[in-house]
Amino acid sequence: MDKDKRISSETLNLSQPANAELTNGKKSKILKPIAIVDTKLSDLVDWLQTISVVKLAITLSQITILFAVVSYIVSIPKQRKQEIQQARKVLNEQKENEYSDARIAALEVLNKYCQGNPGLQAPNGKMLKLRLYKCRGFPFQNGSLKLEKSGINLSNSNLEGANLSGAVLQGINLQGSDLENANLVGANLEGADLTGANLTGANLSRANLKRATLKKSQLNKSDLYGADFEGADLSEAKLNGIKALWANFKDAKFNHAELKSAKLNRAQLRGADFYDAELENSSLRFADLGGKTKTQNKQNKQLKIAANLREANLKGADLWGAKFWSAFQLKRAKNRPKDNDKDKLMPNWEKLIEHPRDPRLRIALLKPKAHGSIFDAYELGMRRAANRRVEIWAIDYNDVEDQVKQIANLSKPEKGIDGIILTPEDPKDDKLIEALKEASNAGMAITTVDFCFEPSEAEDLAIACYNTDKLQIGKESGKHLEEWAKKNLGSQESVEVTLVDGATSHRYYPYLQGFLESIYKSDLDFKIKDSVGVASDDDITKVTNMLEGNPKVKIIWGGSNLATEVAIEAVKKLKKENKVDVLGILDFSKKKADMLLDSNNPLQFIIHQYRTEVGYDAVKRTIDVLRGECSGKNYEPITIKHRLLTNRSHIEKARKKS
Repeated sequence: MDKDKRISSETLNLSQPANAELTNGKKSKILKPIAIVDTKLSDLVDWLQTISVVKLAITLSQITILFAVVSYIVSIPKQRKQEIQQARKVLNEQKENEYSDARIAALEVLNKYCQGNPGLQAPNGKMLKLRLYKCRGFPFQNGSLKLEKSGINLSNSNLEGANLSGAVLQGINLQGSDLENANLVGANLEGADLTGANLTGANLSRANLKRATLKKSQLNKSDLYGADFEGADLSEAKLNGIKALWANFKDAKFNHAELKSAKLNRAQLRGADFYDAELENSSLRFADLGGKTKTQNKQNKQLKIAANLREANLKGADLWGAKFWSAFQLKRAKNRPKDNDKDKLMPNWEKLIEHPRDPRLRIALLKPKAHGSIFDAYELGMRRAANRRVEIWAIDYNDVEDQVKQIANLSKPEKGIDGIILTPEDPKDDKLIEALKEASNAGMAITTVDFCFEPSEAEDLAIACYNTDKLQIGKESGKHLEEWAKKNLGSQESVEVTLVDGATSHRYYPYLQGFLESIYKSDLDFKIKDSVGVASDDDITKVTNMLEGNPKVKIIWGGSNLATEVAIEAVKKLKKENKVDVLGILDFSKKKADMLLDSNNPLQFIIHQYRTEVGYDAVKRTIDVLRGECSGKNYEPITIKHRLLTNRSHIEKARKKS
């Protein structure tokens, strides 16, 4: 059997061609790659059979993510280019619109990619929310690529009349741009390039322009109140008629600049360079031109770098109270004020350099003749805060017209007044506002008491205000009247009251508003039988006539310090101390405490508003501002605390303290 099989096999071999071995060798070379693929595919199939479905899904997803990332990276330049083109298209489309969120968004897109838009057209554009921080760019320098942060390029733009108040424009390039009459209040332009820019009439008050470049720029009649120009370059700039009170120009360059009729009162000018600058008729009252200490790193030596006035033209300049580092500073200038020119230069200015000391300060308190005791409390506090180097001047006036005259008189240089504390008689009076502006421009620190301007109105006008929460005080007085009536009048169907309010002045109207709100919400049935307004002590006749016309009324509510005092005097005049009670708004004093403790006196309670402390704090703040210990550029509203005094022990304790 095996033999047959062997023979058959041999027979089959004989039937093959003679070159079979060669032919098989060629086929194996051709089929080898296919065999490898087949083998690898078989391996892949075997591997797939060994893994789970989850593992396979993860592996495939990782491959997909990698592919997506690569695709995204490849497409980034194209997407970025499209975004930039779209942003520039939006800016072009929005050039006629004053307010446009799309414009702001487009500029911020360009800022993100560090791309500029020279020649931007946005006259009168409102862009208060604009935020353009320094971006990271890759400019070539000396043939090499260098990473650095810089602002975007908006050079030669038309931003005339634009509102950029509070905007962030760090390091921005606005070379040659038109910003005439632009609002840049509080804007951050640190390190900005404004070379050759037109900023005529622009409002830059409280703006940050540290290390900004403003060479050959136009800033005539611009408002730089409280702005920070430390280290800025203003060489060859035109700054005629600027208002730069309380501004900081430390180490600033004014070489060959024009500053005719510039107001630099109270400005910080240490280390500033005014070489060959034009300062004709400028005002530098109380400006600090002293030396700035600078440490040299290599030698570790300290140098005093004073403001440089060499070749500066000071013809007609006012340097009263200015602080110098050395006499030669002023003597190197051209046309400087003469030593005997008492209106322009302190007679003892050189002695003050040799023996520096805090300057003597004069602070005025304007007191209305019909003021009651409130201004006496202010004056007492002011005098407590004063020292040998501070004089307090108390000046009476009759009405708003007289108040305006007194302010104008105090603004004269020969008066030497450094600060004014007052309550504006009529804050809406244009002449009064103008008089206060002139006083502020003369370098005076203005503080208001018992009234606060709106911050936007007082930005360049006053340093602070002290005011009560009159609406709340009125509410509390009404609430206490309800409690007093329940305790002292027993159960009555209604409670009849007469009102002596101060609503003739809009400052005191909130007292009445708060009082009425409280009694209308009361459980008691209050009936207002009559009402008169008082503006001076002479109005006592109105109150006596009202009492005589309402003989059954036993309660008077006083709607201001003066109103309550007049009501008390009217009750005494009619000898009704034991028949009519007076409850109202009245400041605390020893005399008032005695009245409260006297059972025969008609006064029933007091709302203590700490006026003496207000006078003290107002003078201390004014002194600190005038001596540079705190900033005077930010208007700060301060609320006066108050306290209701009815408890006998509390009254006696307060009386002892006062």
